[in-house]
This record gives sequence, structure tokens and C-alpha cells, in this order.
Amino acid sequence: MRYNKQELAALASHTSQSFDREGILVLKEKQDSFFRRSEGSTVRWFRLKGNLLFYMKGPEPWYEPVGVIILGQHQVKVQGQDENGHWPFQIVWENGICYRMATFNESERTLWLKAIQMAPYDVMLSQIVTLKEKLNRIRPIVDITTYRLQKGIVADMNEVPLCELAISCDNLLCDAHGKPPSPLIVLYVRYHKGFCVKYGTTEIVETCSNPSFSKTILFRASDGLTGDALVRLVVYDVKERVSETAVPMGFTSLTLSTIQEAQRLRVALMTRDNKTVGFVTMNGWSLEPSYIGTSPIHTNDRNSIDIPQKVLCHRRSQSLPPRLGLKLKFPSYGNLLKQNFVNSHQVTYRFHSGLGGDITVHEIMAEPKVCYQIPIQLLDIYIEREKELLEELLSVGELSGHWQSRQLDLASTHISLLKNYCHSKRCLQEADHAHFKASNDPSLEFAPTNLHLQRMWVHNDTLNKTGFHDVVTAGAFAAHSHKAERTGGLIRLVQQVKDINSTKAALNSATANKIQTEYDNVIALRKLREDVVTDMDRIVVLLQAKQNADVINTLEGIKAKVKSMLRLWEPSVFEESLAIIGWPTSSCGEESEKLAMSAILRLTEQLSMFEQPSSDCDTFDASSSSSSKETSPTGDSPSLSSSVPNICPNNCPKSTRDSIKDIVEGSELQFHNDYFNSDERNRLNHSFRSVRSPVKSKLNDSHSLSFDANKTRHGSLRNDFKSSASLEQVSYRCLMDSLSGKKTSKKETLSSIGNVDSTTRANNLAYLKTIGANVELNLITVVDAVTRAVETDNGVSEEQFDGVKTVMWQFKQSAEVLVRWVRVSHAALRLRCEASAWARENAALQARRDTCFSQALSTATAGLLCWFCSVPGDVVVKLLSSDLGPLCGFEGLLSLYSSEKAMWGDMVVAVEDLQTVVFTLTKVGHSNSSVPHVSGSRGALTVYIPISDSLYSKFTNKEHLSFTITAVFFNIGVNEKATLAEALGETTPQYHSNSDNLDRLNKYYHKYNKIFLADYVAASRGSSRTKPLEEVMENLRIAVHKKVPKNIEVLHLAALATRLMNGIRFTSCKSAKDRTGMSVTLEQCAVLGSEYHLAEHEMRKALGIMRSEGCRRENTYKNIGVRKYAFTKKQVMALPEEYRPPAGTYGSSQT
Repeated sequence: MRYNKQELAALASHTSQSFDREGILVLKEKQDSFFRRSEGSTVRWFRLKGNLLFYMKGPEPWYEPVGVIILGQHQVKVQGQDENGHWPFQIVWENGICYRMATFNESERTLWLKAIQMAPYDVMLSQIVTLKEKLNRIRPIVDITTYRLQKGIVADMNEVPLCELAISCDNLLCDAHGKPPSPLIVLYVRYHKGFCVKYGTTEIVETCSNPSFSKTILFRASDGLTGDALVRLVVYDVKERVSETAVPMGFTSLTLSTIQEAQRLRVALMTRDNKTVGFVTMNGWSLEPSYIGTSPIHTNDRNSIDIPQKVLCHRRSQSLPPRLGLKLKFPSYGNLLKQNFVNSHQVTYRFHSGLGGDITVHEIMAEPKVCYQIPIQLLDIYIEREKELLEELLSVGELSGHWQSRQLDLASTHISLLKNYCHSKRCLQEADHAHFKASNDPSLEFAPTNLHLQRMWVHNDTLNKTGFHDVVTAGAFAAHSHKAERTGGLIRLVQQVKDINSTKAALNSATANKIQTEYDNVIALRKLREDVVTDMDRIVVLLQAKQNADVINTLEGIKAKVKSMLRLWEPSVFEESLAIIGWPTSSCGEESEKLAMSAILRLTEQLSMFEQPSSDCDTFDASSSSSSKETSPTGDSPSLSSSVPNICPNNCPKSTRDSIKDIVEGSELQFHNDYFNSDERNRLNHSFRSVRSPVKSKLNDSHSLSFDANKTRHGSLRNDFKSSASLEQVSYRCLMDSLSGKKTSKKETLSSIGNVDSTTRANNLAYLKTIGANVELNLITVVDAVTRAVETDNGVSEEQFDGVKTVMWQFKQSAEVLVRWVRVSHAALRLRCEASAWARENAALQARRDTCFSQALSTATAGLLCWFCSVPGDVVVKLLSSDLGPLCGFEGLLSLYSSEKAMWGDMVVAVEDLQTVVFTLTKVGHSNSSVPHVSGSRGALTVYIPISDSLYSKFTNKEHLSFTITAVFFNIGVNEKATLAEALGETTPQYHSNSDNLDRLNKYYHKYNKIFLADYVAASRGSSRTKPLEEVMENLRIAVHKKVPKNIEVLHLAALATRLMNGIRFTSCKSAKDRTGMSVTLEQCAVLGSEYHLAEHEMRKALGIMRSEGCRRENTYKNIGVRKYAFTKKQVMALPEEYRPPAGTYGSSQT
């Protein structure tokens, strides 16, 4: 243990210190001389302070200290009186160290022994615990947070407080050396039953006898407070901030009603000895609601609720000092935010503006409900997708040879994905906390880490300006189960798949495009069939209502859709795929059925272990599937799902290889920037693109093939198979031979079409053509029956109704058969071209990508909810009506070193994937939910965002209710690992990524300028000190291309540009706890300075108070149970100066 010699000497020499015991002792110590070494006795003056036993150079107290003995884990041995008349005793440790001392009389020794026995730290600690227990039995004191948990009180951000209290002190006594105290005020509330609660604290003001505290305290009626509640203010002098050592100075007590009625009080601070140690001034405001229309403070504010609301003001009092005599407002957050954000923590401040007025600040941190809701809904979509692909794969039926083993391998891949998804869903449903995932909880991977809304409401009465400023904070969108790896994360893995120099990757991508096109045909056919079935049901209703004109129009639509179905039906292509692997069969005996069921049990054993009895995943039923990829048949870059295969060229026939060659030569492939290879990047020189399939920006296009997931799915294989054997029995017939040892009559391999008899092939092709012909024939029959019913003059009879329903049922059955064979053909193509090893690799990549995307989508949805509740309605309508959509600015503080490099790579891809999601606005009503929900498929997701009725009514064109976002991600590492990464030259990928995101932001900026002209932007800035947007973008361009260490200017300018373009701000680091806390508080103070004229001398003070007493300090407690940022002293020194926490707020802890 190391000690500071000067501080110890000062502690031993201070005469003002009250020592536990001091006096003369005889110390026996070794004395060295030039000729011999002997032992002698020296009379010295000893002082005991805590567990430190000091001894001086001589026998008087004014001698200088020469040594100190640290007491603890020692033994005291007592001896009888010696020959000198002294009363000796020894202090002995286990390591052999021994101090021998003596007193001049026995009573003196007894007193010293008692004091030494009580000196060790563990003894003092046990005494403190005992005294606290006794005190709590006499007067129990709990923290307000604990009290609310015990009573089940939920803090409501919309609640109007009974009173707001601002405190200042004057004439606080200095110590004996004239040093002013470092005051801290703790406020206790005693209820009428004698129960005492630690209700609130102020910040610590360093060495000041006349402090004015910026942090205010709100009294809430929901805590059970009434006017009879006794409020006690205790002033402490903080001696040491790191250990939170404080000494009480004085206190005063008065009732809450006295504070409310007087509004301004100056009372004396008294000690228990009735001595005055100073005065405290309390300024209290009882807030009263006064209803007006649209508050005038919102006219200059671009981040406010543009609807009539209640504005809350205090009663004006002439007794208030000039700085406090301002009309203060209280924010109204609205019911929509209240329904979507819970467990809010609120801190209030009052700072000084440069114009001599006051700035009221409310800082709120709340948990979004979407933290678990969105991931669970996404997992349902992923699970249904895997079930559907598994059913398609097994619908091929009985196979032989290596086709059978390949089928089993691919099925096992789907089952492992299902097991992973189902387990993750169950963990989310059974999570301990309903809406919050702590940073030290790695089990809930699909949920974002430490997701919170950080909202600041500011009011400057002098400027007549009020506004909301939101930042959504979350941990990096990463698969934390891979945090030990040293790769570049998802971005590196995706780039390897899209590597333009790899022939193997090119062939894989080409084959993937071919299979994706085949799968798009499946989706298109299913969608068309569903639309036709819906239209036929509608015709029945219209016939009953005798609306013949609508019947004819609907019938024409059915004809067009059936023609589209038949254009997608290619019997020759399907026959070729099935001829290679063998045709499915549906005939089986009783023994075969038993063997098939045993195979089912084997394959589904792992999955059933993770399922609840009522789960949707107990069977592989895709009858309500909503997880298909809904895109029109194109050759776009495929999604990295298990349905996007890779190819082993040696396993493909020559015709397949030739077709792959044609695709490679005839299609334009899209690739990512290789951020890890600068030469490759310079040669490609184009932006990183998501490999998720692009989606259409409009969902109401009548020709779009995207579908509503709420509709019943009629094309499932469970309805397709009408044989005596069940679906699973037929599907798993490919496994029966291997389980029973039965030999098949087919050849072991069917590697080429030539192995199948030409006559059989001709018969099969004729059968497939018959399926299309039956659909066309049934359509003609339906059209004739409906036409006859319409032309009947006397109305449609019951017989005609039955006839129409019968022919419609026949058409539905024939269409089901057609869709079933298309799905079988898609599965056959996968078996031909998709190698098992590559399928497993892609499955792992898909699971990781889904994990990161789920976190990103939950975070973005939370940000959009706040955005629609804070941005003026006219700005929202103007942005969405121009097809531009909101800007989402993601800020990263990750270092490209060690595990955080992989996190950065994961987050780059996750943010990129957000731009493929369509967001649709819904009106909150009796039938609509006020909580966002997700529907669609993996490649065509739609998130429905609820908005207020007043905002919804402003959209004249309902097509503008659907939009996509523009997401940009700028990352700059700031910690000590970032220093290492820069020293090792590892930050080049970060530089390239920031440059690409700058290009995207510039494109958005130019579009934004066309919508919001420069005059409008200047008017919206009003009295702001903020630089013009054009200047900010130019400075950002310069900063991004400036290669300097820890270039935090990029983050500041990107955040400012996002705010100036009415964007949504997101901030992330590894856990969104420590570095994120520093960044968020710095941004809040920057907003106060630029937008609300916070005085220059108040900037550092406001920053320190927000970091030491604000919501981010509470965030550390929620995550790790300690109210300290997880920085060591060396780590703090490595941070940029603006990102360093105040002394006493950090310490070595888990992160």
C-alpha cells in the first residue's frame, strides 16, 4: 500500500483534529551506532486517529511526526510490570512484525489497549453497521427510489409536482484554517406515521461558503406527500468525493405547506448544540395549470408538440429575487410517450443565461417498451420463415443416394436456426426485467443493450423559447456472443461473401440469384393466389348484395391475376429440376409411416426442448406463415438467409454450370466496400450497399407483391397434401431408408437428367402442363358461373349460389396444387445447388445478422416514436410528403481494437440494413394499438408507428404515411484502446466508413435544402448561436477527411447537422453506459449554450452537475448496481478532455 507522506504528516500535526487518543508512550526500538547495534527505549508522543497510530520525534505534541503504525489484523500481548516500573504491551502481526511499547501506569495502559482494540477498520465497519441498524429501528430511512419500489409507485413523467424547490446557502462556517466547506444538501421527508425517506440531494459545490445549487427538487403527490409532511434539510461538508466522506454541519426542519405558502424562506442552519453554522434560502414554486391554446413558446421552437396543451406556471411573487422572478413552465409529454416509455427518472436544474435570466432544464431518462416487443415480433417472423423453408425442403418427399443426405443436412441447418430463434424468444418472454436489458446481461442477444430515451426539456423565459431535445442511447448493435473474436465483425464476413476477386464467391452469388428468382416466383404465386381467393369471396358477398357492376370489375381483376400466375408457371423448368433429384411420392404403407414418425421425433427433439407447451413452434406448420421474402422477381443481391445458397461447382451438372456462367456474364452484381483493404476499395470506389433485398417505398401499390401478414395463408403444404399420409410422414420419407436399412429400387445417384427415362420425363412434363391447364379451365368455369348469375333478372337463386361456390372451391384446389409444385421445384433447386457446408456457414451469418438487425430496429423505432411527438407537425408532413423521410444520425464511440472492432463491423451492417425497412404511420384510436408493431417478411419488413390524431389528419395524401429512413453512422474511438488502434494503424476502415456516410449525408442535405429553403432554416434558428447548416456541412467534410487522432470534431459536427435537419440522434458505445454518458451530457450542454444562451462560465459547471447528479449516473446504477462510471484513473487520462468525468464519479468497476 502506498501513502502520501505529506498528507499523513499534515494529518498527524493538525492541532484542530480531534484524535481518538493521544499521550506519552515508551517505544522500545533498535538503535544502530557505528560500533554496535543495541535496543533502547525512547519516550515519544503518540496520537491515534482511526486506524492510524502516529508517533512523534519527541515527548511533546509539537514535535514533528516520524512514523505511523497501521492497525488491523493484529494481536495485542500484555506483560507484567518490568524492572523500570513500566507497564509493557506488544502489537504483533502474523508476518513477525512487532512493536513493543509501555506506559508509566497500569490505568493508562488499559485505556490505550481499549483504544487500540477498537481502531481496526473491520471493527469500525461493524460498529457502523450496528449503529445503522439501531438507527433504522428507531427512525428508518430509505432512499426515495427504494421507497417507490416498496410501495409500487410508478413515476409518471406527466405528473404535475406539488412544489419545486431551489436551494442556496450563505455564511457557512469555514474550518479552523479558514478553508470554506464543500457543501452538499440532503433533503429528508418524515411522513405522518414517522417514516423517514431520503427524498433528494443537491450537487456538491467545491469550497464555497455561499453556494447556489443548480439542481432543484420536485415534491410529488404520488409519493404520498401532503402539506403536513416534515421536510428536513441537512447540510454536509464533503471532505473527500471519491469515498463520499462527508461531515454534517447543520440542519433545519419545516413542513411542506410552509415552503409552498411562503415561496421564499431564509432560515438558520443549527447544530445539535443550537449553534448557528450558516443560513439556507429556499425558493419554492407551487405549480398551477393554466390552459391556453398553442403556447407562444412553441412558435420559435422546432422540437415541440404543435397541439393545444396545458402549460404550467408558478404563482408570481414579488418577494422572489430578480433572477427567480420569472414565469416558469412545466412540460407536457403527452399520452403517446407515456404509453410507450416507462420507469422514467427525472432530474431538474436551473442554470443562468448570459442575459441574466434563468434556464429551466428537465432531464428525463426512460425505458422504451419496444426493447423486447420488437425483437419478439421479429423472432416470430424469422421462426415462421424457417418453418416454411423446412416444409418446402421436406415436401420433395422420398429421395435416394446423396440427395437424401443433402436433404437431411439442409433440414438440420433449419432446425438449428429454429432452435436458436425459439430459445431466444423464450428468454425474452421470461426476462426478469420487462423493458430493460442491463449491460452485464449477455443472454438476451436480440434485445438492444441498455436502451433508453435521454430527453431534455429546456425553457428560457427571456428568449421566450422552449424545446425538447432527444437522444436515444443503446449499446453497440453487436452479437456479443462473438465478442472474443478478432475479426472485423459482420462487415468483414459480408465482404467475404461479396468478394469480387473470388471466383467461388461469384459463382455462389450467381447461383443465389437464380434460386432467389425461383423463390420470388413462389412468393408471387402465393400472393396472387391469395388475392384471387379474396376476390372470389368478395364476389360472393357482392352477388348477395346485388352489386353487379362491382362483380364484373372484380371478375376482370381475377382474370388478370390468373394470367400472371400462368405466366410464372413454367412446367419444363420445374420438370428439369425434379428429374435430377427424383419425383416426390405420396404412397406409403403403415410400417413406413411409423418409421417416418420416428425420424420426426429424432429431428425435432432438440427444438422441443426449447419450446413452451403453447408455443407456435411445436409443429412445423406454416399455415399462418408471414415470413416469405416479398419482392418482385429480380436479380438483385440476395439476402444472406438459409434460402440463399452457395454452390459447389463439382456437384452441379454441366447444364447448371452453363446457366451459372450465363448469369455471371449477364447480371450486374453489387458489392460492399472492402473497408479492410484500401487497394480494393480504391478500385471499386462506390458506397457500401445492404445485401438485404431493397423494398418498395409504397405499400399501397396495387401491383406490389408485398402482402399483409395478418391475412390467412392458403398456400401451406398442410393443405396441399390430400393423401392418406400426413405431411410430416411424406416429408420425412427421405429418412426412412437410412433408419430401417431398407434398400430402394432407385439408383444411388441421379446426377444427371440422362439417368431418368425419357418416357417418364415426358409423362411428368405432361402432368405438370395439366396442372396449369386445370387452373385455366377452372377459371373459365368460374367466369361462366358468375356471368350467368349476374345476368339473371330475378336474382341469384340458392342453387346458383351453391354452383358458384362449388366451382370457386375447385379453382382454389387447382391453384393450391400449382403453388405446391412451384414450392417443390424451389426446394429441388436448393438441393441441386446448395452445398451443406456453405448452408451452415450462411445460417451462422444469418443468425448473427438477425441479432444485430433486431437491436438496431428496436432502437430506431424508439427514436421515431419520440420524433413524431416532438417535431412540429408541418415539418413532419413536409418531410414525408417529399419522399425524403427522417434522418437518423448514429454516433459510435467504439475503438477499432480487440473485441470492439468486431462490434463496429456488426453495427455498420445493422445500421445499413435499417434502410430496407418501410415504416407506416397509423392513427391511435379505439381499434388501433398505441404500441408499434412489425409485420411482413424478412426481406420486406413493415413497422407500424402510432401517431396522434391531430398529426394524422394533416396528411392529405395517405400514400405519404409510408416512408423509409436515411441512416448515417459516424464512429470515433475515444478511450485508451482507440489510442492503441491508431498507433497500430487499425483505424483505416473507420476512416473509409465515415467518408462513405458523409457522402450519404451530403445527398440527404442537398435534398433537404430543396424542401426547406435557406430562409426557412434561418427563421427556424431564430436567436440561436448555432452556425448555418451550410457551414456545418463544409466543416464536417473537412473534419472527416482530416486524419488526426481521436477526431471528436466529426461527432460534434455530425450531431449538429442531424439536429439542424430535424433528424433523430442515436449514441452508442460498448454498453451505452460510460462513454455514452459523457457524450450525451456534452451534447446537452452544447445545446444549452448554442440554442438557449447558457452563460460561458456556467458551461463547465452544468457539464459537471449533469455527469455527477444527472440521469446518466443513475444509468450506471441500473446496469451494475454502482453509481460510478467504469473508468480507471489511467483510462480517464486517455479520454479527450471534454469526455472526462468529474472526480468522485468514476472508479474501477465492471463495464
